[in-house]
Amino acid sequence: MTIKRRLIISYILVFVVPIMMTAFLFLFSAGGLWLFTQSGNHVFVESPTQFNRATEAVHHVVFRSIRAGQTDPSGYTWVIEMFSPQQSYVILKEDNQTYYEYGNGKLASRIKNIPAYVQDRGLTESNRDTYVRSEDGQYYYYEKQNIDGHVYSLYFLSQEMPHGTDEAVERATRGTIIAIILSFFILLALTIYLLTHFVLRYMQRALDLLQLGSTHVREGDLRGHLYYPHDDEVKPVVEAFNMMTKELNQSLQERQQAEENRKELIANMSHDIRTPLTAIRAYVEGLMDNVANTPEKQERYLKVIQKKAADMDRMINQLFLFSKIELGERALPMEEMDLNRVVAEIVYENEDGWQRDGAVVTLSQSGGTLPVMGNAELWQRIITNLVSNSIKYKTDSIVQIQINTAKADGRISLVVADDGPGVAPDVLPRLKELFYRTDKARSRTGDGSGLGLAIVARAVELMGGTLTFCLVEPHGLCACLELPEKKEEEPHE
Repeated sequence: MTIKRRLIISYILVFVVPIMMTAFLFLFSAGGLWLFTQSGNHVFVESPTQFNRATEAVHHVVFRSIRAGQTDPSGYTWVIEMFSPQQSYVILKEDNQTYYEYGNGKLASRIKNIPAYVQDRGLTESNRDTYVRSEDGQYYYYEKQNIDGHVYSLYFLSQEMPHGTDEAVERATRGTIIAIILSFFILLALTIYLLTHFVLRYMQRALDLLQLGSTHVREGDLRGHLYYPHDDEVKPVVEAFNMMTKELNQSLQERQQAEENRKELIANMSHDIRTPLTAIRAYVEGLMDNVANTPEKQERYLKVIQKKAADMDRMINQLFLFSKIELGERALPMEEMDLNRVVAEIVYENEDGWQRDGAVVTLSQSGGTLPVMGNAELWQRIITNLVSNSIKYKTDSIVQIQINTAKADGRISLVVADDGPGVAPDVLPRLKELFYRTDKARSRTGDGSGLGLAIVARAVELMGGTLTFCLVEPHGLCACLELPEKKEEEPHE
């Protein structure tokens, strides 16, 4: 049950309970009067005011019962018989025929004190005639009504009694009032308690659940999942809390993984840079110690130093680019460009160098422009890293590399495939990992830093694309890059 429904039920009960309490008090009072009549106690009239109240009660009960079809006096005589039979005298007549008489018959002679013209006059237009009189401590009440073609007459006579004769009635009345007040407050307090418990207990369970989850988060436990079985207003809050902890846990894991990657990056780069640096130092010392004592040795030493310095420069450039990629678009802003033109320029600029390294690069492009959001520096590094990776691990003197661009279904693709030795199928998912070298998977080892393909993967991801590797038959490796096509913005009217 939802909180809203519980509140609605509470509001309804707040409205219904007072009505029920009123009915309960009415029944309680009626029961008290019935018990009073059964106890043998009677009401004594001590003033005209009390007589008027007594006749009003008798009038309502008697005539309403008759109008309801209950002509048998046993249904309403209980209200008449509450009054003292010594003090009162009551007669009921139907068409001038007496069918009920109660009280002190000695008072019957005083009926003549009611004027004959009052008793004999016809009914008024309202089918009702009433006569009330009070004199010398004597009270008279006379009423007749026309009900279903019959004239019913009520005579009620009473003589004033000394004050204090109705002490039993007063005690009963006081007891009844006290009982009614106590019952009212007890029932009201019970209703408030139950309604408050009905709503707050339900909400408290939800709050306790959220507090428990918050405690786990504060203690660093982000793996917990709150279970809330009810389908109400609290459920979206619990689901949002679970989503928050899940994302926090994922973010924490990514942060820890990134920290581990940085540590590994520093360790690996330190090791990789130390290798050419050690070689440079050794050859420089050889030159200084005159180990290279011939022009040929000196030239060979200098060429080795130049190569090792180039390797260090390449690794530092890779590290610098990787750091820029980690910073994202702040360091490498994206712009709209034509992929066909960018790839063609990169191939044209590097084609001669690739041929000297034993690579024959063939470029095949789709017609028209291929608009993408990217960065020229990233594309330069993507193409050169993929081609360099094919050259590095080639087993023949020449490696054939095919570069293709295409567009289909709103996606733009760039495919770089070679006919090299390829890799083992189980290695494909790991090619994008940092510092992963496929030495055991290739027929020969390389001198790479292990950042090349990782940089390609992160660069493609930064530009909103995807990178997948697959094998080429009968042998070779293929890298497929897919990026979303840059849509032209519609001009504003």
